Amino acid sequence: MANSLHFIEDKAAVLALVRGYLKRGGRLLLVEYDSDRGNHWVPHPMSFETWRDVATDAGFLDTRKLATVPSRFLHSIYSALSLAP
Repeated sequence: MANSLHFIEDKAAVLALVRGYLKRGGRLLLVEYDSDRGNHWVPHPMSFETWRDVATDAGFLDTRKLATVPSRFLHSIYSALSLAP
């Protein structure tokens, strides 16, 4: 999921659907702004630390950050990998 979850305030329902689409051990790759404060264009971003908690609450396992790159918007973007149970 690339730059899409930051448009959704309550991410639990979407993540439950995504987890249901994945096979056991399936991979969810997330690309998101590394910030917990949004703006008009990116209303609900999640820092990696927040994503790790949200992913765990949604039932994903072994969440880890893969990379971070600078961004003109909200300072940086990260990629993270989480596994379906």
